Amino acid sequence: MTDARVPARVVRTRFPALRDDHLRSLAQWRLVQPIREQGETMYSFADLATLREVHDALGLGTPLKAIVRQQLAARQGQLTLFDGTAPRDEGGRARVVTLAPRPARSTETLAGSPVDTSRAEEAFERATAIDGLPGHSRGVVMQAYREALAFDPALVPALINLGNLHYADGHLPEAAALYEQALTLAPDAFEAWFNLGHTHHDAGRFAEAVRCYARALELGPESADACFYLAVAYEKLGRSQDARPLWQQYQQLAPDGEWIALAREFGE
Repeated sequence: MTDARVPARVVRTRFPALRDDHLRSLAQWRLVQPIREQGETMYSFADLATLREVHDALGLGTPLKAIVRQQLAARQGQLTLFDGTAPRDEGGRARVVTLAPRPARSTETLAGSPVDTSRAEEAFERATAIDGLPGHSRGVVMQAYREALAFDPALVPALINLGNLHYADGHLPEAAALYEQALTLAPDAFEAWFNLGHTHHDAGRFAEAVRCYARALELGPESADACFYLAVAYEKLGRSQDARPLWQQYQQLAPDGEWIALAREFGE
């Protein structure tokens, strides 16, 4: 049995101070979680309690960004804000790290063990070719990355991509371990720092998330995503003064970005 839900048109009638942009912002911050049913946006009764609080606060003249921060603070430790935030490409699947062009290499040794880089790269390319494609199970893709790592344990892109798959499955410790292993081999790997930040964020370790996102932003100063998630982590720590310049930086890096409305609201 599903929970009863209320259509958005009823919400607008009951709470006239809530504009469409307010509702979009609340949904983006995961303070409410509307769904689409039969062509209509629907809110749960749990959402209505939040909407009532926001509506009343707006009626008192409280700015929306202050209301959102109050709601975030009240829900600290319970939020699922931006969960499932592995980097995504335009197709909605996890961004797959590829190999940089390099000369073909034959069998080498690593710490006394044989390393067959050619076969490792063949397995890696086979994995990336099907990673995220419909009709291929995640287990098959994982096995291909593991095969690549069996031939070359220092193949950093394979570690990162395998970590992404564990992350997508909600296996945060396994994903974090793979990202950390990648960083021991390549301390300046942007994707490993960025994705490691996601694992800390989703586990509620916001200070560690800040450390990782900040390092990612150092390595990729033009990354709007790193800028955005660092701002989010600061907000979750109650450090809005540190987040504000990042919201402003995000506006410069991604003037048409997905989160531009939030960045403008919180960057003021």
